[in-house]
Amino acid sequence: MNPSSLKASWSKSPIRSAIFAIAISLVANFVFVPSASSAVTQQKISFYINGDCSDYYDEEGEYAFFEEEAEWTCYMSVVIKPITPKRTIRLQYWSGKKWVEESKSTTGTKGTGYLDFDPYCDDGSYCDGSWKYRIVVDAAGAQKSKISPSFYIVYYAGAVDEFNEDYEYE
Repeated sequence: MNPSSLKASWSKSPIRSAIFAIAISLVANFVFVPSASSAVTQQKISFYINGDCSDYYDEEGEYAFFEEEAEWTCYMSVVIKPITPKRTIRLQYWSGKKWVEESKSTTGTKGTGYLDFDPYCDDGSYCDGSWKYRIVVDAAGAQKSKISPSFYIVYYAGAVDEFNEDYEYE
């Protein structure tokens, strides 16, 4: 090799190295870029039953409504963190054939949404018996939909029986 060809090949070597390094970094950026779904923090969703029926559960082991207790409170709350995007939440009951929507809401500025039970059946009478429920949180943006575990609400139509064997008249 003569000195001029050695000098020419040496001067091209750093350029080739720089081009090679840039090419490798570009390929690495495209190959190792996290996907949009993995880059998004999934929301944590919590379901709560609140009000008198929750207190009744603590005492009797069931969530219940009573027809003659007009002031009885029972509602669901759904807490989502982080709070954005806002989500649509739905309370559904099992009709025996399909899930039917009973209540619908949207989470608010604090990431919480509320759903109410309707103790009256389609024919206008007070429901009687045990009903299976669930909550559905609709998908939003990159957030997937979520369904709560199912739970039961018992509706007691008519008057509460006040007879108690342990109570003695004096």
